[in-house]
Amino acid sequence: MVGVLAIAAAAGWLLVFFLAAVVTGLPPREADAGPAWPGVAGERPALVNLAVTRCRLNGAAYPATILDLASRGYLVITQRGPGELWCDAAAPAPAEASLTQSERLVLAGVKKLAGGRGGAPFEAVAESCASDVRGTWDPFERAVRSEGRQGGITRARLPGAVQAPLYAGAGAVGALAFAAVGALPHADGVWAPLVVAFIAFILPATWVSGLGQKDRLTRHGSAMGAWAARQAADATAVWRHPGAVPATSPAELSTLALAVAAGTPVQVPGVSPGLAARVRPGRRTARSAQSGESPRPAVAWSSVDGRWRLVRIGPVLSGRMHPAAWLPLAGLLGVLAFAASLLPSPFGQVLPLLLAAGAATASVAAVRGLAVRLAKPAEASFQGQVIARWVERRGNSDSDWDAPCVAVDDGERSWSFEVSDAAFGKLALGDTVTVRAAPRSGKLLSLVPLPEGTDRGAAVPGQPAADLLADQEFLRVTPGPPNPLLTAGEVAAAVGRPIEATGFQLGMLGGIYRGADLTVSLTVARGAMGLLSSGPARRWGRALPGVGDEAWQMVRDQTVVFRVGSYTGKVTVSGAAARGLTPDVPPRLAAVVAGRLAALAGQPPGGTSPPGTSTGPPGGFRDPPGGLSMPGGLGDPPGALS
Repeated sequence: MVGVLAIAAAAGWLLVFFLAAVVTGLPPREADAGPAWPGVAGERPALVNLAVTRCRLNGAAYPATILDLASRGYLVITQRGPGELWCDAAAPAPAEASLTQSERLVLAGVKKLAGGRGGAPFEAVAESCASDVRGTWDPFERAVRSEGRQGGITRARLPGAVQAPLYAGAGAVGALAFAAVGALPHADGVWAPLVVAFIAFILPATWVSGLGQKDRLTRHGSAMGAWAARQAADATAVWRHPGAVPATSPAELSTLALAVAAGTPVQVPGVSPGLAARVRPGRRTARSAQSGESPRPAVAWSSVDGRWRLVRIGPVLSGRMHPAAWLPLAGLLGVLAFAASLLPSPFGQVLPLLLAAGAATASVAAVRGLAVRLAKPAEASFQGQVIARWVERRGNSDSDWDAPCVAVDDGERSWSFEVSDAAFGKLALGDTVTVRAAPRSGKLLSLVPLPEGTDRGAAVPGQPAADLLADQEFLRVTPGPPNPLLTAGEVAAAVGRPIEATGFQLGMLGGIYRGADLTVSLTVARGAMGLLSSGPARRWGRALPGVGDEAWQMVRDQTVVFRVGSYTGKVTVSGAAARGLTPDVPPRLAAVVAGRLAALAGQPPGGTSPPGTSTGPPGGFRDPPGGLSMPGGLGDPPGALS
């Protein structure tokens, strides 16, 4: 009986929820909109678009807001040809106290792109919401929806009086499901009933919450949308012809803004953002809205060389498969082709040919890919302009993450890079940056923003700006340029031969130092990554006192693994010349690194924190004021860490 009641309750709840979704999805009955409206210029275009589209705000709201701001004196729009509008910041401009939050966001974005550059095409500033959906369109959309509810144009699709009974019904369904599963003959314990009850409650509650967060037009908003559609259709006949050149007076711009917001077709480039970029703001899937993913635009506007033009944006190359990876596949197919040739006919004749063709195709792809890769320089540095920002979804259904990406135009082509969350948040469209990259792998090595208003190629007075990629932990040991935790001079003093640093690993901080028949590698990791080294070292290594919190020497005394707080480091000396070194060389190098990490964490170099404790402030170590003074090093050369 309890099971029957649970099934009946679930079916009844689904029926009520379906009826509520259908009823609240119907448009409200229009009210009399005749004398209630102040006129063509009396309503904000973004709210008009929200009403006309029945709460499905689209990209036309952004250029319509730009036109409305120009009609009110905050921006200046002129014509340089039939339908070709040029936008610039007004000087002087009226006070911004009367502007709404969405209008302030649009005005700030236009000033960023057009201000100080002699203006910009209207199409370029209007398309910025498609070139940067996460940073430009999403805040604008949230502000417009909030203003729509405050102005009585929209309301929650499910009122509180409807949500409360639905939540209560979901709770009743969950309770009945718990009782039904608990009454089964083979139900032992309460875990199975609790899991079933939780699922039976959380799914309906999620549906109610999702539907309640959506907007629905009020009668006031429905009437305003109908009025705006009629007014825009009657007042914009002159803008429909590409050969016409109407005046850009405040009244004309206000009329055009209303027409664009209402969806009336006009022959003005930029009033429908996303056509060229193939990104339609406002048209996002449920998956992308939930994850924060935003599509990569196909093209974007750039003014890096003083003239505005569209630049094609390619995919991010970092993380792609190395071309040499096709060679093992070609070898495997070749072996399979030989094995298949031993089969009887007809498989022994047809299958080897197919496998051999696949092996040849993989070999050609590997050779061509390697040729293209080696033709590129190993490293390139240039100044460019940020022209697009987007967020890609990486991984699979089991483990996925957001990958922030930017596109930088160097004057000839655009470069697409994946950046960190911190760097992504500090960049905006129109910023001038200095880039150092590895074209072969597509990796970004350095990203330094230049002061606002700096022209490309111009010298920057004063202190150089900080590298945005150096915001990661440990990359900035002292104020000023980033310094490694272990210099090449210190390694040379320890091993007694010339050493040079050949590379640094930025994911796990570390370095590689090479000399004649000798290699010294250093890695520092945090958390779970460090356990991969400290676990085996604790079990098979020899305890080494005086280095960090804990240390162990292993692998014929050529490797030292040490721990400082929540960080684990490893120093390894390898090569033919490593056998001639004394066993105390790896511990001496590890002691220098551990001492500097301990100083950054604010503890004595010998290591006084108890095992298992995390030292330093949350989120990693921070630079102490005035830098570090590290006595007892291995003879720091001039310019090294002091």
